[in-house]
Amino acid sequence: MGLYRTLLRRVAPKLDREHGAAVEEMFDTRRGEMRTAGGRRLAWFWIRELVGLLNAGASERTSERLRQRQKLHDHRAGVPMLETLMKDTQFAARLMRRSPGFTAVVLLTLAVGIGANTVMFSVVNTVLLRPLPYRNAAALTLVRPINGINRTPAFAAGPDFYRYRAQNRSFEYFDAFYSRNSNLTGGAEAERVPVLIVSSGFFVNLGIQPAIGRGFTPGDEHWGAHQVAVISDGLWKRRFGQNAAIVGQSMLIDGQPHTIVGVVAPTFAFLNADTQVFAPMSFAPGDNMNSHNNYFLRMIGRLKPGLSVAQASTDLNAISDAIIKEESVNKGTAISVTPLQEALVGSVRTPVLVLLGAVGFVLLICCANLANLLLARGVARQREVAVRIAIGASRRQLVGQFLIESLLLSSIGGLLALGIAVASTRGINLISRQVLPRAEDVQIDPMVLLFTFSIATITGVLMGLVPAFQGTRLTLADDLKEGSRGSSDGRGSRRLRATMVVAEVALTLVLLVGAGLMIKSMHQMLTLDAGFTGDRVLTLQLNLPPQKYIGRGPNGRPSPLLMDKAQMFFDEVTARTRALPGAEFVGAINGIPLIGEVWGKNVTLLDRPLPADLSGLPPIQYRVVVGDYFRAMGVRILSGRAFTDRDAGDAPKVAIINHAMAKRDYANSDPVGKLITVNPPLELLPKKMVEDAIRNGNVPPNYAPAKLEIVGVADDARYGGITTPAVPVVYVPYAQGAEGTTSLYLVARTTANPLSLVGPIRQIVAELDRDQPVAGVATMDSRLATSVARPRLQTTVFSVFALVAILLAAVGIYGVMSYSVSQRAKEIGIRLALGSSRRDVLMLVFRNGFVLVGTGVVLDLAAAVSLARVMRTMVFQVSTTDPIVFGAIAMFLLATAAFAAWIPATRAARLDPIATLRAD
Repeated sequence: MGLYRTLLRRVAPKLDREHGAAVEEMFDTRRGEMRTAGGRRLAWFWIRELVGLLNAGASERTSERLRQRQKLHDHRAGVPMLETLMKDTQFAARLMRRSPGFTAVVLLTLAVGIGANTVMFSVVNTVLLRPLPYRNAAALTLVRPINGINRTPAFAAGPDFYRYRAQNRSFEYFDAFYSRNSNLTGGAEAERVPVLIVSSGFFVNLGIQPAIGRGFTPGDEHWGAHQVAVISDGLWKRRFGQNAAIVGQSMLIDGQPHTIVGVVAPTFAFLNADTQVFAPMSFAPGDNMNSHNNYFLRMIGRLKPGLSVAQASTDLNAISDAIIKEESVNKGTAISVTPLQEALVGSVRTPVLVLLGAVGFVLLICCANLANLLLARGVARQREVAVRIAIGASRRQLVGQFLIESLLLSSIGGLLALGIAVASTRGINLISRQVLPRAEDVQIDPMVLLFTFSIATITGVLMGLVPAFQGTRLTLADDLKEGSRGSSDGRGSRRLRATMVVAEVALTLVLLVGAGLMIKSMHQMLTLDAGFTGDRVLTLQLNLPPQKYIGRGPNGRPSPLLMDKAQMFFDEVTARTRALPGAEFVGAINGIPLIGEVWGKNVTLLDRPLPADLSGLPPIQYRVVVGDYFRAMGVRILSGRAFTDRDAGDAPKVAIINHAMAKRDYANSDPVGKLITVNPPLELLPKKMVEDAIRNGNVPPNYAPAKLEIVGVADDARYGGITTPAVPVVYVPYAQGAEGTTSLYLVARTTANPLSLVGPIRQIVAELDRDQPVAGVATMDSRLATSVARPRLQTTVFSVFALVAILLAAVGIYGVMSYSVSQRAKEIGIRLALGSSRRDVLMLVFRNGFVLVGTGVVLDLAAAVSLARVMRTMVFQVSTTDPIVFGAIAMFLLATAAFAAWIPATRAARLDPIATLRAD
């Protein structure tokens, strides 16, 4: 032993310094084995060891010369880092070519992980980060009256807007707007289009200049000069053939001629509305719409430089308080000022950020899986690493080489991910603005490119750093302790791989819990009793021009009391539609379920004393009905009766209320037979308002609100949306309470495909009025699908992320179990040889898999609960700590672990102990 130690120190000093004790221990052990084998074997052993020492010494001297030469070269060349980088990159490329299967798996995983993150970031960038496409968009605010108690937003009355605009000291520009649908006639075909009615400063407020012509001027607000219009680029191209001389041409809007003064740019959009026509807001003298009887305006303001939202809110609330005090209106309300972008995208902020976090988890799981793959490949490359260390490579150089390999993979994966992202954004552009605000603007811009580059670099480092350090920790002592084969794996490496699988399971649990809650929420929406039956129901909208279908009163303007012509039109359409083959029940109403609350009023309950003022009258939604609407829509009559043909205009006034109103206002009595009014008694209105209405001819001097007898109670149909609880509703026959309404939805229940009636109904309408378009054609089933489109999209995307995560976790568990079985083959062979049953071996492998999954589940339950709380606004009628969901997810993960561990476990149980021990 003394001779060998002396030779080791003299011939290979570096090997002696770094691994002397281990080498001597190895020599002593193997020398003892050779002594028992005989003198000849011992002699050959000494010869091999001496040759090995000489080779080691020669390698050390060669390495030293190479290092000295490299230092001289580095000193002379001045660019060693660049050359080293190029060589490492070339070497990494050769490795990729030598392992095409491994490379394909890694690149596909990276492309999916980075691509999904790029797509989600492009959505976040457009929707939440990028400013709105208006001049200095940060100064734009949405101004809304709100209920002072529950903070729900409301609308403003015309007189209030004009006062805010004139008296505020916080805004450069202050404007109002409201939307409606109107008929365009006079061309080859009548059509119904969305119209935005705006005050004169609207375009200047937004900083928008029409592409052709001009916007509106203050003079356009004056009654008589208001019949001008700015049209959209789409309407200009579709209806006017992209006529360059469009300015000055005339078109009919609801039968009234309007002069076209401008065309907006193709990219212009406002508040997610597909507006086709913009018209100036103007009211005739004494118009009831410009009074505190009607609240329908929304307002937008541009802050003056240096002023904040809080200062503007204080300013407008001071004006609002003065209005309440002076005119006894708007009691219990306040003014809310919100940045326009926040008002536009606030409803999707949480879902978008949650989905971004979810896809980030998917990328982390990808990184863990790929790191495990690289760790396994690193074990197979131990001989290569040992040789490079032997010829003088430092650990820093080896770590750099490993990182270059992973960064090259992630860079190529990032390029593939960009291709996925570009294709995906084209699909996102097609999503409705109602589902995703600004969806049409989502694109791959420089910010997204920077994000992709950054995320690819971070991914390369994350998946390569651990394998790099682990793969370069090769020492001869470790190699001897863990086994003599070049592909052996240490306990530390096994623990590291197990830790990453635990992390994968933990991240997967979070995603699965989120997906589970959203799937259950979606199920609740789709199985909810919405108060109507949409199967085989056709709906379409008919909007009659008031000037054509409402009689004129003493003041020369259309009077809401003279609705005979409109009533005859709707009666005739419903009667003829009912006679069509396949039509079962037909009716019409001013607002069908799911489209939102369309007409709010306050009800007076005549079986009890009047309140002190208007604020004491309970609110309702008001619906006017033609024909057999309730059976057509499938709304059940719970008590009393439905409307009949006998409920004509000259018959006793009747009403049907819904169950929500009966529960609120008649909890302890039967509402059938009770009297109500849907217009307030004059004694509750401000005196000045009554005097103005009488003077302008809107109200006769002897006016008294009509008393309606409740004849039935209907089920609660959800008019505000599938997730919006039903509110109190009062139904009145159109013939008795139209009150100027000329826009109704025709509803037809059919015995076959509802869309088969569209053609015949269009023909019926054209026969009655050739200028009357039919719009909004849709089945109730399709409207229901549209109403849940946003939560369905969120659920689908989240579920896809969770599915990818569980697949990756299963692959990770399988990989670790399979690798563990291959590394522990000798141990398993010994167990089998000593009498362990194959069932024992099977359970051993299964137990290891379950320990990994169980650890991940236990460690991440708190994180899953935290995510669920963040998702509170994204789920419907589901507790965010639902024990059924959490339990099902845990069982699903355990089942996944069992499935992933099954193949390695059965392979371990089938090992032949004799063959295994002989091979080792």
